[in-house]
Amino acid sequence: MTIPWNKIGAAIFDLDGTLYEDTHHFDYYAKQLEEKLPEHKHPSFWKDYNKMMRGDHPIAIGRVYDTTRDRILEIHPETYQVMKTWNWEGDVVSEGEDYKEPVRFDFDTMIAIGDGWWPPVAAAKHYGVGSTFDAYKATKLYMQTEAFQFAEHPERRESLLRLQQYMTLVLLTNSQADDVEQLLTTLDLQGVFHDVIPNAQKPAQTSNQFTAVMKKYNLSPDQVVSIGDNYLNDIIPAENLGMHSVLIDSQGRTRTRSNTVRIRSLSDLFPLINL
Repeated sequence: MTIPWNKIGAAIFDLDGTLYEDTHHFDYYAKQLEEKLPEHKHPSFWKDYNKMMRGDHPIAIGRVYDTTRDRILEIHPETYQVMKTWNWEGDVVSEGEDYKEPVRFDFDTMIAIGDGWWPPVAAAKHYGVGSTFDAYKATKLYMQTEAFQFAEHPERRESLLRLQQYMTLVLLTNSQADDVEQLLTTLDLQGVFHDVIPNAQKPAQTSNQFTAVMKKYNLSPDQVVSIGDNYLNDIIPAENLGMHSVLIDSQGRTRTRSNTVRIRSLSDLFPLINL
């Protein structure tokens, strides 16, 4: 699949895992979640989390975790109907017949495992943690301290500013507004985006957010590209709307459809754009 970049009117970027590729904060997040568990559960939590990081656990990017039934689900990308379910140990439980309705995502009972933020949440929920928001906020605050250092990508700002000359750049993220402002400053990306949309409620509201951007800038789906590392949040809704999409998939494991380009990192994107 080749994207006709000369016809693209808007590029919609995700933030976490897209504009920066660092992953060590996920381990910090896991540590915050571990502290919410009884000490006797810590070894099991870390055993499962490490298996997820190695790709040896049924919790995987692109799947869904049903915390109520403690099941891992594979869903159809267009209908969101359940196609297969696993138990926590990785045994196939069903071919989806025990879920009659399409999956409706939330951040508590039906969790989209779309990127690296969510495996530690799934492990924590499995072992009995309730709310995870305080641990998330603690991790975000840590990422704004001198103790946390992003890998340097001096070409990132220059490349995005060059792209800004040809199309509208939109940042669409689930992060809170204050977190977004801090991160953009830390990443030296302030002033790069024409439009910044925080609290986006992806994936539940991704399609509506994309549609609103198209309406605002008077663009058709084939004139818009979604760029992100979260297949459920950023890519499936774009595919369903007929938009172009670029999936950042560092491990190259996520299955996509024909209108999606797969790259390993944001750095791989800019050489593909011929303008």
